[in-house]
Amino acid sequence: MALPQQVELFEKSLVSQALAHHQGRINEVCETLGLPRKTLYDKLRKYGLKAEDYRQRTRH
Repeated sequence: MALPQQVELFEKSLVSQALAHHQGRINEVCETLGLPRKTLYDKLRKYGLKAEDYRQRTRH
């Protein structure tokens, strides 16, 4: 696999891990990754990730 593809896979993994760790809380993910909010949303769109998929749902 070429370097650009490896970098993208690594970046997607880091974003996904941060989303999971912070349970989809965008502000915390931005702070952890040192990214502006718009940049994070651009990366979510690029990698097909959704913050809401990482949020814990409470059951009643």
